Amino acid sequence: MDYILEQIFEGRFRSGDRIDLGEVCEDLDVSRLPVREAIVMLERDGIVTSTYHRGVFVEPFDAKSIIDDFEIIGLLSGVAVRRLAEEQDREVITRLEGLVDELRAGPPNDRDRVVELVRTILTTEHRAGGSRRLRAELRAFTGYLPLVFRISSNRSHADTVDAHARVVRAIAAGDGEKAARYRVDDFRDAGRRVVEELERRGVLSDEA
Repeated sequence: MDYILEQIFEGRFRSGDRIDLGEVCEDLDVSRLPVREAIVMLERDGIVTSTYHRGVFVEPFDAKSIIDDFEIIGLLSGVAVRRLAEEQDREVITRLEGLVDELRAGPPNDRDRVVELVRTILTTEHRAGGSRRLRAELRAFTGYLPLVFRISSNRSHADTVDAHARVVRAIAAGDGEKAARYRVDDFRDAGRRVVEELERRGVLSDEA
């Protein structure tokens, strides 16, 4: 999934392109089974379409779809952080505060480390605040998020830290509505930045 998404975000696979699954297997040195499983998941998320006897094709990749994806993730994540604020699990809150401190102290230019910490913060919040159903919905975006956050490289390290710090502060203060609003605002902003970068690269379809 990560590989195919990366090809799309880098503009190597464009809207309407047929994906040669044999080439994907060869590039990754894997059998067809995991590739087929990835295609099923990508088709579920509307990224590709599989047609019997014709193959797998990239769906139209447009700005509206990306904005909608970020809106949905933000709303779902907002439910989790709101519940965390209401439950006031001090152990989880302390862990989140520590992760934000790590994010703040880390080297701003180490993009991989920043993405790893952001992913850990989100995963911690979702596992602690999400129901079984909510966690299942959020897992659909697990492979998607690191790639899009790498793409939105025009966001400063300070802005990234502030976005997560204010959510955690609201959780610690027991203000679930504010935590949820901050999370949605953050994902909306990230979605806009990703769209701007993909438009700059010429990756988005004419339907954007």
